[in-house]
Amino acid sequence: MKKTLSIIVLLLLAVVGFSQGQFDPESLLKQKPAQLVNDFTGTLTAGQQQALETKLVAVDDSTSTQIAVVIIPSLNGRDVADFNIELGRAWGVGGKTNNNGVILLIAKNDRKLNIATGYGLEGALPDITAKQIIDQVIVPNFKGDDYYRGIEEGTDAIIQAVKGEYTAPENYGSGGSSRIGSIIFWIVLVIILIALRSGRGGGGSFMSRRGFAAWTIGSYKEAFSICKIRLFKSFVDIIFDIFSFCFS
Repeated sequence: MKKTLSIIVLLLLAVVGFSQGQFDPESLLKQKPAQLVNDFTGTLTAGQQQALETKLVAVDDSTSTQIAVVIIPSLNGRDVADFNIELGRAWGVGGKTNNNGVILLIAKNDRKLNIATGYGLEGALPDITAKQIIDQVIVPNFKGDDYYRGIEEGTDAIIQAVKGEYTAPENYGSGGSSRIGSIIFWIVLVIILIALRSGRGGGGSFMSRRGFAAWTIGSYKEAFSICKIRLFKSFVDIIFDIFSFCFS
C-alpha cells in the first residue's frame, strides 16, 4: 500500500513538473481570465486563492481599481517588467478609460517578480513605492517559502498605496546617489577655489615651471618637506575659503 501511494505521489509530481516545463507565457497574452487571481503553478490552495480574490474584487467594486495577481512557472527568458506591461495591456487590467490597474506578476522558478502600474495610478503607486513593497514586504516572505503571506501582505500594501495610506521612506533608494552628488559638489568646489587662488599671483598656472623645478632640484627629503608645507598651507587656505564662501 505504501509503495502504491509513493508511486502515485511521484507520478503527480512528474505531471506537475512536466506541465510547468511546457508552460508558454506567450499564451497568456491570448486569453483574458475572468478572475483577478491566477495561479498557473499550484502554489496557492483553493482557499487562499478565494481569499485573495474576494479582497481584490472588493477593492475593484469600491474604488474601480483593479489589482491582479499572476503566478507563472517561468518567463522563458522574457524580461519580467516588459512582459508584465504587455500582459496588462492584453488583459485590459484597469480599463482603457481610467487605466488604473496593477498587476503583481510572479515567475516562481525564475525567482523574479514585478509590479506593473497603469498610468492612472502612477501618482499613487510610483516606482519607488512599488520597489519598496517588493523588497521589504513580498521578498522577505518568499525567501521563507511563504508565498501566500508575501502576496497577501504585498497586495495589502498596494491597496494602502492606492488609497494614499502607504508611502516609501523619504530617503529610500536615494541615499547613495545623494551622497555621491554631495561628494562631487565639494570636489568641484575645491577645484574652483584652487583655480581662483592660483590666479591671484599675477599670472602663472597651478603647476608653474618654477613649482615643477622644486621637485627635481636638491634632495628628495628637502623637496618632500617643502611639498608637505606647501600642501598643508594650501589645504588650510582652501578650508578657510570654503567657510568664507559658505557663510558669506
